[in-house]
Amino acid sequence: MKLRIGIDVGGTFTDVTAFDEDAAALVAVRKYTSNPAQPAAVMEDITRDLAADFGSGSVSLILHGSTAALNTMLEGKGARVGLITTFGFRDVYEIGRQWRGDEVFNIFAPAPKMLLTRDRIHEVRGRLDFAGKEIEPLNADDVGSAARRLVAQGVEAVAVCFLFAYANPAHEQAAAKIIRDIAPNLYVSLSHEVNPEWREYERTASTVANAYIGPPVSRYLRELEALSLRRFPRSRALMMKSDGGAASARMLASTPIETVLSGPVAGVIGGRYLGDIKSIDNIITFDTGGTSSDMAVLPGRPLFKSEVSVARHPLRTHTVDIETIGAGGGSIATVDLGVLKVGPQSAGANPGPACYDRGGVEPTLTDALVVLGHLSPTALLDGAMPISSAKAHDAVVSRVARPLGLAPVEAAFGILTVLAANVTMAMRTITIERGYDPREFTLVPFGGMGPTIAGRFVGDLGIGRILIPRDPGTFSAFGMLVTDVHQTRSFTRVTRLDGAKPEELEQIFSRMEQSALADLLQERFGRAQLSTLRSAGMRYRGQSYEVSVPVAGLQDGNDLAALAKRFHEAHRRRYGHMAESEAVEIVNFQVTAVGAIPKPQFSAVAAAASQPPTPHETRTAYFSPTEAVQVPVFRRAALAAGATINGPAVVEEKTSTTLLYPGQRATIDGYLNIEIR
Repeated sequence: MKLRIGIDVGGTFTDVTAFDEDAAALVAVRKYTSNPAQPAAVMEDITRDLAADFGSGSVSLILHGSTAALNTMLEGKGARVGLITTFGFRDVYEIGRQWRGDEVFNIFAPAPKMLLTRDRIHEVRGRLDFAGKEIEPLNADDVGSAARRLVAQGVEAVAVCFLFAYANPAHEQAAAKIIRDIAPNLYVSLSHEVNPEWREYERTASTVANAYIGPPVSRYLRELEALSLRRFPRSRALMMKSDGGAASARMLASTPIETVLSGPVAGVIGGRYLGDIKSIDNIITFDTGGTSSDMAVLPGRPLFKSEVSVARHPLRTHTVDIETIGAGGGSIATVDLGVLKVGPQSAGANPGPACYDRGGVEPTLTDALVVLGHLSPTALLDGAMPISSAKAHDAVVSRVARPLGLAPVEAAFGILTVLAANVTMAMRTITIERGYDPREFTLVPFGGMGPTIAGRFVGDLGIGRILIPRDPGTFSAFGMLVTDVHQTRSFTRVTRLDGAKPEELEQIFSRMEQSALADLLQERFGRAQLSTLRSAGMRYRGQSYEVSVPVAGLQDGNDLAALAKRFHEAHRRRYGHMAESEAVEIVNFQVTAVGAIPKPQFSAVAAAASQPPTPHETRTAYFSPTEAVQVPVFRRAALAAGATINGPAVVEEKTSTTLLYPGQRATIDGYLNIEIR
C-alpha cells in the first residue's frame, strides 16, 4: 500500500483524506475536532490513527494545509520583531498609504495595523539606485549597531528592507550575514526573498509580517515534518501554499508568509481538478465550514492576486484569488436594534453551536438548520457527534424569535435567509462586478455546510447547475492530493513593451526559471517532472496597478505584439475597457516552477438500473417560513450512478448534508458526484 494523505486544519474541524495510489481508491475519509490552541495535538492523533490502521511504512506523501500563519496574524501572537531599513526611510512602515478603500468616507476608519513600534525601527547608511547600482556602500558598523540594539530590545526576529533591494539584493545579503554573526538565533526576514517587487510600503509591511510569523510558523513546520518522519519514515511532508502549490519546510523556512492562505486554496485546486474530469471550464468554488465561506471564480483556470489584507495588515504574496466572508455553520445570529444579523462572529469548535451541547448558548446557522429540519440530530459524523434539537430550539427562541416577535421556524428561516443574502452579495462581487456572468458557471459547493445552503441562493444568481463532489466535507483535504509543488520567482523592472528587445526579456525569464528549477531539483524531482509557467504584471503607462498576463515564448516582434494583445483583452475583462493606442509596460516578471506530482485517477462507473432510489426515512422540514413538508431522506452511500432525485429532498452522508429545494432535480453521475439542476 502506498498512501498519499491530505490533511486540512480548519477552525472547527480537521479533515483527513487518504488515497491509495496502488489501488487508485480513497481508503479513509475522517474528521477530527480542531484544537486551535494546540494544533500539534490534533496532528499527533491523526498520524497515530493512520499508523495504527495502515502501518508506518504505508505513507509516501503527506500534504498539509494549515491556518498556522493566518491565525498567528489574526490572534496577534507573532514574534517580537524589529526592522532595519535604509537611512531616511524609517517612517515608511508607519505612514503607509493614504487610500482607505471601502472606508474612504469613514473618518473613524482604523489605520493599517503595525506589528512593531517605531523605537524598534533602525536606519543604516548605504544606497542603491533604481537599477540596483551602488551609490553608497553599506555601512557595516550601522548594521552591527542596529542589530545589537534590537537584541537589547528583546526582539526574536529582524526584518531587513533596503531601498531597491529587489533590483540588487547584495546589501540585504551582507546585512543578514552581519546580523547572524552577532545573533545567530534571530530569525532574519529579507525583503528580496519575501517580495522582490517595487512599492516600498507594501514590501516593507510584507517583510515585517514575514518576520512576525516566521519563528512560530517555522517551528510548526519543523514539528510537522519531524512528526511525519517519526510516524512514517518513508514519507515526505509538504505544506500547501497560498498560490495553490505545495512546498517543503526547507523551501518555506525564509518565506512562511506564502502559507497565509494555505487551507482555503486546496479546495479551489480540487474544484479545478473536478471540473477537468467533467470537462467543465467555468466553475465557482464555494467552501463553507464552521467559521467562514471561501469563494473563488475559475474561468478555465484559477485567478491570482498579489496582495491580501489580514487583520488590517497588507501582505504582498502570490495567492489564489479567494473571497472570504464570516458565514459558516457556526456563524452567530444576533438581534441589534431590531435588526437580525448573522456573523461574522463564530461559535467555532469550542463551545460550538448550541446544538452541540458543549456549553454554547448563542444561536448559529447550524442551530437554525436543525430547527428547520434540514439537519438530522443523529446524522452528523454518522452519529458520532449527537445533536441536541432542544438546545438548538431554545437558543433560536430566546435570542432571535422572542426579541423579534417571531415563531421559532420563522426566526430560523430568517437566520438562513440573512446568511444566504450575505453569500449572494459576495458572489456578485467576484462575478458580476468583475465582468463574469454567473449564469455561465457551475457552482461546486463543499465543506461541511456548503452543500446544505447552496440550493438556497443559486436561484438569486441565475446559476443553473450545482456539482457536489464525493465526501464534500473533506474536499479541501482531497484538493491537497491533486496539487503540485511550486516555487515562484518575481522581479521588478519597468520595461516599455514597444522599446523592448525580445531576447532581453527572454533572458530575464530564463534566469528566473533556472533559479526556481534549481530549488525543485533539491526536492528530489527529476527533470521530466519539472515545468515552468511565466507571467508578467502589465499596465498602461501611467497606471498605478498591474494586470497579470500569461507569457509564452518571446522570440520576435510578433510574440511581443501577441503579449500586448493578451494584456488589452485581460484589461478589458477586468475593468470593462481597454486603450489599444496607449503605451504598454511590463512592471513585474514572474516565473512559477512546477514539480508535478502524479494525480489520483478515477474511472467513471456505468449507470445502474433506472429504479428510483429508496429513501432511508422521511421527516418534517421547512423550505419556507410557514409551510412544513414531509421530505424523503436518502443515504448518499446507497445512491448508485444514474439515480435521480426530485426536490424537496435531503441527502445525508458522514461529512455533510445536501439539500434539494423544490424545483431542483439531482442526478448521480458516473463519478458519484451529485449534479443538481
